[in-house]
Amino acid sequence: MTEPAVPADTASAKVSLAGLTWTERTTYRALAEAAEAGLPCPSNIDIEMLCGYNSCSMGPVMVKRLERKGFIRVERYQRFRIVEIVATGARTARAANMRADTPHIPKGTHTPTRNLPTSATPRPSDRKPYKAGKGLA
Repeated sequence: MTEPAVPADTASAKVSLAGLTWTERTTYRALAEAAEAGLPCPSNIDIEMLCGYNSCSMGPVMVKRLERKGFIRVERYQRFRIVEIVATGARTARAANMRADTPHIPKGTHTPTRNLPTSATPRPSDRKPYKAGKGLA
């Protein structure tokens, strides 16, 4: 017996989670529940604890996997993210303590308004001759 089709514009739209791992399903449900309730996006540590991970890098990995698979859309900022659930259009709220709207800038890059060298590594100085390519005598 098949389930009746539910319009995509309702908050209770059914999404097939069959192709996802248990941790991806758990992460998706946490994000969807937060979006439907109008709460901020769960933090990385919240996602890691829900999934039973001990690694501090798995929260963003799970969010990125769901984004790559097309289940969510993510707006990243320096200190928080807003997640949109594709099936329902619901979005997580912005946390009350997040005041900056600065977009996320990956490590090693610079803001376009500053005139900095393209490389993040400092220029060699006389104090460190090995960095200037001079051999030690």
